[in-house]
Amino acid sequence: MNLQKSEQTIVNAIYAAAAWLLLDFGLLFQEHGKQTLSFLVSQPEMIAGAVIVVGCIAGMFYKSRLAAIALFLLFLLPLVLRAVQGAFPSTMMFLFFLILLYFFFTGVLGMFRYHYLKTLERDTNKPN
Repeated sequence: MNLQKSEQTIVNAIYAAAAWLLLDFGLLFQEHGKQTLSFLVSQPEMIAGAVIVVGCIAGMFYKSRLAAIALFLLFLLPLVLRAVQGAFPSTMMFLFFLILLYFFFTGVLGMFRYHYLKTLERDTNKPN
């Protein structure tokens, strides 16, 4: 993977995170309708989760490996917990989750590859 491809995987992970956030808010609005805002106010952990995801998206713009890993884990852990509890999503939602998981995983790999290639480039351009 070259530098351009690693940057593209990072951008794809950012798009996937934005899609995940929009999907969550869309499902919340579909379920609660006009009372969505009052529901969010009564559930501060949901607001905190959304703020953390937005922070991870911003961190990925600045090529933060920690943000990429946190985003991947924030997406993966609830899926694993639901699967352990036996609450499986519909087939379409599961397929969508797998696609997002793929983009988050490649974003993590792309982030590490990006930093490796930048370090390699910096070291080769360093005067002796």
